[in-house]
Amino acid sequence: MARKKQTFDEAMERLEEIVEQLEQEEVSLETAVSLYKEGLTLAALCREKLSAAEGEIVLLRKEAGLWQEEPFQAEVEE
Repeated sequence: MARKKQTFDEAMERLEEIVEQLEQEEVSLETAVSLYKEGLTLAALCREKLSAAEGEIVLLRKEAGLWQEEPFQAEVEE
């Protein structure tokens, strides 16, 4: 049976569960490695979905005439 695609929120929720499980519970090495692999897969899925959403927002802003390319400037703490 084909597995349905996870939403961003579902993937993030599962990622949080994995982190909590690895931080709170004593798990075997095999389980920890398995959870880590699952976490990497979920993180990649989240990055992909965020990138797609960002691209869609850029496109919508361009279509609305609101697009102005600005270089990213990280906030500097003083």
